[in-house]
This record gives sequence, C-alpha cells and structure tokens, in this order.
Amino acid sequence: MSTGKLTRKGEARRKEILEVFHDVLSCEGLEGASMSKVASRMGVAPSLIMHYFPSKEEMVVALVDHILARYEETFLPRLRGIGDPEERLRAATDLLLGPEWPGLVDEAVFYACYSLGFRDRRVRESFRRMYARLREVLAEEIAALMDEGAVVRGDPWNAADLVITLLEGYDFYRGVMEGEKHFEDFGRFLRETVLTLLGTGGEKELGVSPSQVQARQVPSGEAAASYTRAASAEKARGPGGGARTR
Repeated sequence: MSTGKLTRKGEARRKEILEVFHDVLSCEGLEGASMSKVASRMGVAPSLIMHYFPSKEEMVVALVDHILARYEETFLPRLRGIGDPEERLRAATDLLLGPEWPGLVDEAVFYACYSLGFRDRRVRESFRRMYARLREVLAEEIAALMDEGAVVRGDPWNAADLVITLLEGYDFYRGVMEGEKHFEDFGRFLRETVLTLLGTGGEKELGVSPSQVQARQVPSGEAAASYTRAASAEKARGPGGGARTR
C-alpha cells in the first residue's frame, strides 16, 4: 500500500504494525517471524496487516526506514538545541558512541534485517538510504563546525565516514563482547579519540598549538559550500552510487 495515500490514522496504524513487527523479530528471529504472528500480537486479522504490507519482505524494507526515523528523532533534536559548536560536536559523539544509541533498536532485529539485504535488493537499498542519510547529517554538521572553527580543516564526507565506521565497528564488537566491564571505559576512550581526530578536545594530547589549528581551518563558508556541492552530486548519483533512476 502506498504510504502517500494513508490518512493520519492509517499512518499511525502502519507505525504500530512496524513496532510490533520489531518485537516479533526480536523474539522469533527473521525466519520465525510472520505476518500472522504480528496480527496475533495486535489482536487483529492478518488481512489488516496485508492491507498495509503485502509481504514480510515489504515489512522489512519499511522497518529499516522506520529505524532510520527512530534514529533521526533521537539524534537531530538534541543537536539543534545546542548553540555552542564544540558542545554540539561532543553531544553528537556522546550519543552516537554512547550506551543509549544501540538501545534504540534491538541488535538481533538490526542484523537480521541487515543479513536479508544480501539477498533482497530492496532491503539493501533501504540500508543504503539509512546510511546515506546519517552520512549526510554528519557531513553537514561537520562542515558547519569547520566554518565555525570548531574542528580542523578536512573533508567533511571523509570525517562522516570515519564516525560511521567507528560507530558500526564499536556496536558490533560491543555486542559480541557484551558483559565485559571495560567497554564503558573503552566507549569514553573512543569518543575522545573521535574528538581528537576531528581536531577538538585533544589538541594538547596531540601537541598541536592553537595557532597550528587555526592555520589548518578552511576559510569561512568554504566547508559548507564544498559540502553543498558534494551533497548535490551524491543525490544525483543516488544511494547505489550510480545515476539516480525513477
């Protein structure tokens, strides 16, 4: 069913179905989850689920987009409420590499959907959209911080890729090693390392003087302008890296 035709009530029902589907996936796994089990948990007929989602695969695709929305609802409002650029950057790293972020989505659900992406192109494209959006948000924020002098000169897209790579590697490793007490300390170390690599909060440890940092800043507005040009090119290519098609 096209989400463009949904009423506000229909959109709320669709979101409710996805939340229940998330819970079923968490308990049953991808193989054990079914539309009938979602319907049973909701106390409705399976035909109601099929009214919104013709197949389980369609639900997985929609769930990945739903996960992205959950991340954005948590991430963006907090950053926009912070005026100081360095505090905003620290808040972003504290959230992305802190204990709250992995709790937003059940890891078993995330990786079950992720594994399906190797067999289902639509699911893979949903993950591409999710990471492209996170990358875009981070690159835009980092470009603005460069122009404000909060981080040193560099490519905001590469910096965004670095943060995402560290985030995903950390989440996977932490999930496997769950229960190890040192991960709380390691998480703090990782957050400080990101700030150091971006050139804020760690200049003293690196032996970089304020004048050296200032010398490496991009001219005012240049990083944001570079980001805007790159973002336009990214959108033209589409999430798959090739030309965008309809």
